[in-house]
Amino acid sequence: MEEPSPPPQELKPWYYQEWFMFPTVVFWPLWAILIIRSPWHNGLVSGAVAWAMLIVGGYFIIWEQLIQSGRLGQTTIVLIIPGLLLTVITQVHWTRYRPVLRAGLISSESEADSAGGGRASPVSGAAGRVPRRRRRGSRAGRSRRGRG
Repeated sequence: MEEPSPPPQELKPWYYQEWFMFPTVVFWPLWAILIIRSPWHNGLVSGAVAWAMLIVGGYFIIWEQLIQSGRLGQTTIVLIIPGLLLTVITQVHWTRYRPVLRAGLISSESEADSAGGGRASPVSGAAGRVPRRRRRGSRAGRSRRGRG
């Protein structure tokens, strides 16, 4: 099965451009969440680093600081508060920008088809989503019918 290609660079919003992504590594949850939800940064390494940052940061904040010492350090507060605020801001923008991105992808596909490009895009035209897999087997507590 073919992986969908990322959208064109021209459709990147400001919070996914390189000038914004590199400095956001400092603010704890922001970079990781942007990477995980990004259609442009969908590599295995960047995704693994993003999940590791979330897990290690959560452990450091919740266990090491709040449970062990009972308070947050000043450095943690200085880095987390702007990170949380920027995370909320960028995710609100991303939620509002998604329909614009889909419309841009659909219009670029229709322009390519009308120009005689004839190539099929890995992103489906109307939905823009990858179909989910169905689970196999039965759920717990449910008996299989028809077998005797």
